[in-house]
Amino acid sequence: MSLVKHRTTVAAVSVALCGILTLSACSSSSSPSSAGTQTTAAAATIGTGGTLDSVCKAGEAEGSLSFQDTTDPEIFAKEIAPFEAKYPGIKMNFGSLRPQDSVARIVSEKQAHHAIDVDATAIDMPSAAPLIQQGLVQPVDWTALGVSSDDVLTNQGVQFVRTQRIILGLGYNTTKLQASDLPDTWDELINSKWAGKIIVDPRGQYLSGLGIAWGKDKAVAWYKKFLSTDKPQVVKGATASVQEVTSGQVLLTTSSHDAEINEQKAKGAPVAIKYLDVVPTQDHYTLVVKGAAHPNAAACFLGWYASDEGAASQLKYEFKGNEEQPSNMPAGAKLAAVTNEADSTVQDDTATEFAKLSSS
Repeated sequence: MSLVKHRTTVAAVSVALCGILTLSACSSSSSPSSAGTQTTAAAATIGTGGTLDSVCKAGEAEGSLSFQDTTDPEIFAKEIAPFEAKYPGIKMNFGSLRPQDSVARIVSEKQAHHAIDVDATAIDMPSAAPLIQQGLVQPVDWTALGVSSDDVLTNQGVQFVRTQRIILGLGYNTTKLQASDLPDTWDELINSKWAGKIIVDPRGQYLSGLGIAWGKDKAVAWYKKFLSTDKPQVVKGATASVQEVTSGQVLLTTSSHDAEINEQKAKGAPVAIKYLDVVPTQDHYTLVVKGAAHPNAAACFLGWYASDEGAASQLKYEFKGNEEQPSNMPAGAKLAAVTNEADSTVQDDTATEFAKLSSS
């Protein structure tokens, strides 16, 4: 089953170009001198009464956009080739930055009263708070642009578009084990038979979703038992841990996710992933920056990026899908995703406690 889930395109009535532009509609200027006008006009919602094609026409009039994400630039160039072929009038300027660095740059530009030079960015939800607090997320009618409502998250009245959902589970060597040999729950994973044969990341980030599902205290109590009973090897990073499993040096890793496992399987590695009773996710969101110079071009790109075509391209080159949940997720299992500030706080606090225990 494909990791790219089906989306239903929302039909909308086409209107004249100047009618659909909810910003400085008939002006394509992106000079710093026009930034004040654009910022004021940006309070309106992009896409209302329009379609993705109509917003993309307005984006072509703007001519370009600046987008920031963590993707390797060479991989990103391959991913967006279909977008560039479809909308040749929009030039993509891409920068590879971590979410927190991108957010810090945008906020500092606003606070310094400089023109914002980033039109759109990709973030994780824990990084979103400063953008929400500073009013830096441009309203967009995403469903009018064909984005599935399942992929639109509203946090404190602000909407974000999910373009990737990385799903975590238990990675294992398929030449040494079968799925039936593995536990079905995280509690069952605490077993001395796995002692020294399993990996944990010292930063605690891969397992911190357990705190969302169980609460921090229960998750920390579980982690203490896990460390004392399973005596895991400490390896930093998903790639390094999966390589250890591939080589047969260890049997299992708690630091694996579907994208890393699928990428290694594509290279012929004997690895697979099993989802247990709690399934943590790492979700990737995108947004148009309020006050940016090319808001329609940015909305056009993100609408395409969240479409079936955009999702298929991300899956092809990054092995990262955007399905709501894996097709082989156990019945009754619980997804653990960060969808609000409270989730983010619990996850961060849980990861911090896990990291302390790992280093003690």
